[in-house]
Amino acid sequence: MIDVLKRSIPHRILASLLAIYVMTYLVTAVVVYSGARTSVIDSATSTLQQLAEVKYERLANDIEALATDVSAWSQLDVMNDLVSGDLDKRVARTLEQLKAQYALPGDLYAFDAAGALVASTRAIPLQTRQAIPVVWKDPGKGGVILLGKQADPIGGGEVLAFIIPVEGAFDKSFRIGTIVLSYPWPAIEKQLFSPETGTVLLDMREGGRVLAVDPAVLARRHHDPDSLSAGAIRHNVVVGRSTARAGIVEGWEVQSLRDTRAVTRPLRHVGIELALLGGALGIPIFFLGRWLSNRLTAPVMELTRVAREIADTDKLDARVPVTSEDELGMLARSFNRMTENLEHAANEREHFVGELEALNQSLEAKVAARTGELEAAVAAQKRLIGDISHEIKSPLARLGVALGLARLSRKNAAKHFDRMEREIDNVSALASELLTLASLEDASGFVPLGEVAINALVARIVADAHYELPGRDADVRVLEPDGQVVVHGNWDLLRRAIENVVRNALFYTGQGTPITLTLAERGAHVLIVVTDQGPGVPEEALGHLFEPFYRVDEARARKTGGSGVGLAICQRVVEAHGGTVRARNNAPTGLIVEIEIPRLAE
Repeated sequence: MIDVLKRSIPHRILASLLAIYVMTYLVTAVVVYSGARTSVIDSATSTLQQLAEVKYERLANDIEALATDVSAWSQLDVMNDLVSGDLDKRVARTLEQLKAQYALPGDLYAFDAAGALVASTRAIPLQTRQAIPVVWKDPGKGGVILLGKQADPIGGGEVLAFIIPVEGAFDKSFRIGTIVLSYPWPAIEKQLFSPETGTVLLDMREGGRVLAVDPAVLARRHHDPDSLSAGAIRHNVVVGRSTARAGIVEGWEVQSLRDTRAVTRPLRHVGIELALLGGALGIPIFFLGRWLSNRLTAPVMELTRVAREIADTDKLDARVPVTSEDELGMLARSFNRMTENLEHAANEREHFVGELEALNQSLEAKVAARTGELEAAVAAQKRLIGDISHEIKSPLARLGVALGLARLSRKNAAKHFDRMEREIDNVSALASELLTLASLEDASGFVPLGEVAINALVARIVADAHYELPGRDADVRVLEPDGQVVVHGNWDLLRRAIENVVRNALFYTGQGTPITLTLAERGAHVLIVVTDQGPGVPEEALGHLFEPFYRVDEARARKTGGSGVGLAICQRVVEAHGGTVRARNNAPTGLIVEIEIPRLAE
């Protein structure tokens, strides 16, 4: 199938149209089905909510009626016998009559003020006078207290307990006992449960604790009642909840449940009808797509025939007939225009050959220019070698002179030896700077980088300058921000680079001339600025200061500076750290050298 699509454009067009139709119809069908499903579920939710409201109202009315009855019973005159614990069974007979008269499914208990059981509707010997259970203690509040679902500590089983204190007729502030009604919890469940829907009773005051649940729900959910939770019950079901309201059962919530699959079962017919409709619409679309693909590819086949003819005969006068004004017609006209351009290109072939010869000549000129640049580079290298030779021969010549004078005058030999030692140090320093410059030119000789605190580095350089030139301690001033400024670099190389700039500033300024070394942060870079108020340099010399062995003074006298390699080393070090260095004149006099190095990434 894939090979057929690769070889045939009509088949690809037809497959694309069918794919577009199928995807569009599937999306539409999903939207329609989802809307219908949402509508059905919303309707079922509304119905279940109404049912939950009816059950909640009926339950609340029954419980409030029981609370009213218990409140009335506690005010009967016979209850005053609780003050003495009278054993003539008047209280017990009254309780039994109340149970029979109101057809109570539960039991009534009467306790005296000491918490001893005085009478009940259960067959419990009064001689035992059981102590009042902890859960049935008088809370000290007036009115009926609903203790909620709990285990019956006397009769066993689960009950809904009502407790009310009994006040003396002679003094309403005197509590003479307690009346307790234990209403069987199964009676509550029988009132709630119905065969048409599942029902759940929750206590929202205790975090949604399940008080009662329809056994049918447990059977369908395969849950253990002892490990039940509201979240487990509501999985894949439609829920209708009762509205919270004030009253004795405030905080309780009734939920009516139905399985989502049962609610949405009628939608299966909708899905089948959507599938049949999609198939019915797909048949005419298939035939329409087949006709359209053949109609669209016919001009392309004609274009292919003409292109093959041109390729076989090399005749560029063949043209494709233009049969329409649509995109295919534009393609045919473009193809015809292309063949015309090819004919024009063939006629101008000789012209292009001439231009190619001109380009060759231009290339030769560029080669000649490049050769000149190479010759200039070779000349610059020779000049560099000459500069190095001059820098080395001068101290060697002075060494020879000092050695000859030492041989002739033994008296002043020590002075000549000191001179020889200084010249040897000069040659050694030059060799060290040349080696540093060479190592910076060769990346393989670069020292590994690490964290460098620029504050400490600058302090070290200034301290060395004060030691070498003690008379200029007050001339060098450092301006730096609060806190450490850290870069990613090499301590020794950065020290040499910054130190060369500071030494030049000290060398070209006299004592008492201020030199400022400023350390600042600029975005992702650290800026080190050395400013002096010396004589400065000519503007035309600023661009050459960082070239090896360059001096503003062409006489190359030793008194005008060092070897001329210091600033070149500075530039190589800064560039190796990914930074830049530049120099400019200070107004009105002096020179400013700015070094910019990237900060350490956080």
